[in-house]
Amino acid sequence: MIVNDGKNDLAALVLAKYTRIKVGDGSDTTSASQEDLDNPVFTKSTGVTVTRVNNVLTWNFTISGADLPAGGATELGVFSNDSDDIMLTRVTFKTTGPIAASDSVTFTVKLEVA
Repeated sequence: MIVNDGKNDLAALVLAKYTRIKVGDGSDTTSASQEDLDNPVFTKSTGVTVTRVNNVLTWNFTISGADLPAGGATELGVFSNDSDDIMLTRVTFKTTGPIAASDSVTFTVKLEVA
């Protein structure tokens, strides 16, 4: 069992390393051995706000419609901010649908270190 202080410490380590976001239009189910999105189309390295409350991490970011696939986004992942490009988590969802280039969409990802 990981105790509360250990969970909080692990969350702090994750917070420091995983700040890059990739968005794509893939739709396969996620497997534990997966290393990247099915079809990444945009990487966001700046403008990603990561916060931590105890052992819960939250990533908030906004992406312009011009940076999303024409048919909409259906997957996103949180990645390490180093050259290793390690995927921490991947989320699939129903398509955002087409987003006008002049519009934007905001995503929030929450992860609990348990």
